Amino acid sequence: MFPLAPARSSMALLIAVAFGCAAQQRSEPDPRVSAASVAEAAPEPFEPGGVGSLETRGNVGDSSQLRLGSVSVKALQRGDMAELEVTHTFQNDSDSVLEGTFRFPLPDAALLTGLSMMIDGKPMEGELVEREKARKVYEEIVDGMQDPALLEWEHGSVFKMRVFPIEARHDKVVTIRYLSPLRRTGDKLELVQAVRSSSGEALPALSIDWQGKRVFDEQHVAADRVLSFPAKPASAVLREQRPDGAYAVVRVSPDWSRVPVIDKPVAKTWFVVVDTSRSALEEQPRQLEALGVALGALPKGAHFQVVSSDLDARPASQGLVPVTPETIVQAVAFAKSFTPDGASDLGRALELVSELAKSEPDSALLYLGDCEPTWGLTQAKDLLALQKRQLPTTPFFSMMFGASVNDDLAAELAQHSGGRRARVKRREDLEAFTKTLASSVPLLDHIEIQTAPGSEVLTNGPLSIEKGRELLLLVKAPAGRDPLAGLTVKAKVGGQELDLLPRSAPQDTTGVARRFGAAFVRKLEKSASPNPEIVSASLNYGVMSKLTSFLVLESEEAYARFAIARKSAQAADAPRVTGANLENTDGTEISADRIQPGDPEIYVDAARDALSVKVEFPFGQTKTASYDPEARGGQGAWMVRFLVARDTAEGDYDALAHIQHRDGRIETKKVRYTVDNTAPELDIKLEPSSRQPGLMLLTVTQPGSGPLSDLKRVEIRTPAGTVYQLTAIRWGTFRAFIPSRELSGGTLRVVGFDQALNHGVKELPLP
Repeated sequence: MFPLAPARSSMALLIAVAFGCAAQQRSEPDPRVSAASVAEAAPEPFEPGGVGSLETRGNVGDSSQLRLGSVSVKALQRGDMAELEVTHTFQNDSDSVLEGTFRFPLPDAALLTGLSMMIDGKPMEGELVEREKARKVYEEIVDGMQDPALLEWEHGSVFKMRVFPIEARHDKVVTIRYLSPLRRTGDKLELVQAVRSSSGEALPALSIDWQGKRVFDEQHVAADRVLSFPAKPASAVLREQRPDGAYAVVRVSPDWSRVPVIDKPVAKTWFVVVDTSRSALEEQPRQLEALGVALGALPKGAHFQVVSSDLDARPASQGLVPVTPETIVQAVAFAKSFTPDGASDLGRALELVSELAKSEPDSALLYLGDCEPTWGLTQAKDLLALQKRQLPTTPFFSMMFGASVNDDLAAELAQHSGGRRARVKRREDLEAFTKTLASSVPLLDHIEIQTAPGSEVLTNGPLSIEKGRELLLLVKAPAGRDPLAGLTVKAKVGGQELDLLPRSAPQDTTGVARRFGAAFVRKLEKSASPNPEIVSASLNYGVMSKLTSFLVLESEEAYARFAIARKSAQAADAPRVTGANLENTDGTEISADRIQPGDPEIYVDAARDALSVKVEFPFGQTKTASYDPEARGGQGAWMVRFLVARDTAEGDYDALAHIQHRDGRIETKKVRYTVDNTAPELDIKLEPSSRQPGLMLLTVTQPGSGPLSDLKRVEIRTPAGTVYQLTAIRWGTFRAFIPSRELSGGTLRVVGFDQALNHGVKELPLP
């Protein structure tokens, strides 16, 4: 059931680069233990990027695959990562206008950073927008038969994009941008590109540019091709300076031949939990095969008992049995007898194992599934507390299957119990992990990290390193400072202290801040932070999260109409939440030739399914309105925005709305609009957050406005240079949670825009 990859040295994905540490200078290896005689942790699987596919739906609801004409890949090295721009050209040879769903599998650990689509022969850059708002805008524009595209996270490393319309006899060109790890083979790096897609068909044309040079250009490329191209060596320390901070990525990978290792006995009693929830339906054949292999790899003389786990946990009736060919067959048959269904209560499985293990002090737990609890205890902190309380001496091992797994939870359960985890995608992943079940793997734990005041360090997992793996540190320091200043990484083994900080010379590159941002978003998600904080971090660092989406609209006017600030046309790494230039807030950056401060908008109450709504103005112009589902406090209305002469006096004016209903009736009604050139007033309140230490709650209100508020958007710039867009929580009231470290020693600039794009500015001195 596992795909068998050809044997090749390039599948060795983990770093083997050794660096100097204090142990090298202070002591020789412990002669009692040979590093070569102990097991290594199973390597992290490396899944290269493939190509996307576009499933289409016509007017009659039929489904088909739109023809993929070509794929163009442009890649540049960024340290140990690559910055890729992948362009797909799809061809609609039919006579129908289609709506499509584009699916794109990102490589493992890749960061999605950009999206664009060709509209009227010109590339239109997408914007990162809060997910629900992006969906509403997309649905409204689809109703208007215009050109939106919406890119969202679907599951695991797969993203989907909805595209409409795909015109008859036309091409649809979509470009995805992302940061992806380079594959490591020993101390060498390489760019890897797979050709596979969901259709499994050969690719008509593929071109790859690597470091500005064409390195591949062929037609009819087989779907099983995997292409690789050498990259330059990268330092273990990467740095990037930006206006909002100084960033670094530090790869910690000790020389295990210099680390004293104390061998630990392995458990002889194993409780094997098999996920039988609905999420395991597709992966059941691979899980069953892995179950048989894992049982056969248990230590000599071991006993085991299998437990099924979904909404309930059920032990096999045979109880604890020795490892024999017959008992393995019986165990696989027991697990196979359950048709995967229902939710996953991992907490209940842990409780059952704790009951079974009470009389078996020398025991371990092996879990097979996605480690994604959906029932009972679902928060990591609650499951960790349960584990500590009921299974304090039972190590947790896990093999994870499927496109979407909870690796963070599996890592924490393993770390806190002395177990291990692995994500299994290929046969070699399975074999590498099961080999470790019969022996212990050297582990450096209780690693201590210290930083200079004002700096922050995030990691890619628990503060431990297994032999064969590495620890990744992501550092942020104040702008202008060396992010490595004051950074120490140490561990104690056998009474001696090891200095684990690499001695490599730092390498300056881009993309480092985005990697920190992605880790920061994961940290907020794991700590169950409020959604606005997660969205703000995602937008601030320009990395997509589960709460944000990329939205492509057909024109700059469309972005302005929906109050979506433009930033993608600026520098890709600009460290701002919005694209607004808060020194130049006269509206010209939004659309200099179309929308200006003071230009009004009209809302017309008409049925959403009206065929058309046209507004005739007193100065002779007529414009077509579009439907806005968020207008009138979420009740929905038709909206039109228009220009007025600069010398038009402020006040109320009347226009005529001509509504063509679904039944053909034409209704004419008088509508009123206001010409407004007055900037909104702003009241500012800044106080410590009562829910989240280290954050300040900023509230901006339009005084005395209530439901009559015309305050539409509020943005701020901190003394550190970061620009945040606040979230509306009620009429005329906006707020955001801002890190306290960004609100000191300078001036906080607050800008509020009303419906007519007038802006009010206030500056608040900070201590």
